[in-house]
Amino acid sequence: MSRTAYFPLLSDFSEQVQEVNACSPPGDFRELGCYRLVQASAAVDSLLAALTPENRADGEPYLRYLQHLLLDAYQMIELSAQVAEEDQALLEALQRPISRRIPSTEHCRELPLVGWRWKHRQTVLAGMATAEACLAQGANATPWAALAEGRSQWRGERARAAFELGFMMRMYQRVMASNANHRE
Repeated sequence: MSRTAYFPLLSDFSEQVQEVNACSPPGDFRELGCYRLVQASAAVDSLLAALTPENRADGEPYLRYLQHLLLDAYQMIELSAQVAEEDQALLEALQRPISRRIPSTEHCRELPLVGWRWKHRQTVLAGMATAEACLAQGANATPWAALAEGRSQWRGERARAAFELGFMMRMYQRVMASNANHRE
C-alpha cells in the first residue's frame, strides 16, 4: 500500500455506514465491511478487558491472534481497493487513443509507443540506451549478453517487455542506418 497501515476506530465512520442496500455503490459495501472489522476488533478488546487473571494466560494469545487477523483483513481490503483503482486508471489509459513516438533518426522513421508501452517509456528508453552502449566502439558486452543482463534487471513481464522493445527499437534504428549507409 502506498500509505501506512492504520486500523480505524468506530468513530472514524459516519452514521450512515450501515445504510447499505442492493442499490448502493461498491465503495459503500467496502466501507461497511471495514466497519464490521472494526466492530469485531472492539468486541475482542472488550473480551480482553473481561479476562480474569485465571484465564488470561489461556485466552489472551487467541484474542490477540484474532486481532492480528482482523488487521490483516482490513489491510487486504484497503490494498484490493487501491489495486482496483489503479487497474481502472490503467484500463482507461489503455482505452484512450494515446499515441507517442520515439523520434526518427536520419535513416529511420519515428517509432510509435502506444498504450502500456508509453506508460513504461522510461524502461523502453533504458533498453535503447543498453543497445546503444553494447554497439559502441570498444564495448565489452555482446548485444545478446547486454539484452539478457539488462532484461534481468526489471521486475514484471510488462517492464521486461518494455526493456526488450526499447532494445530492439534501437537495434532496428541502427540496422536501418547501416542499410542506408551501404546504399550510398
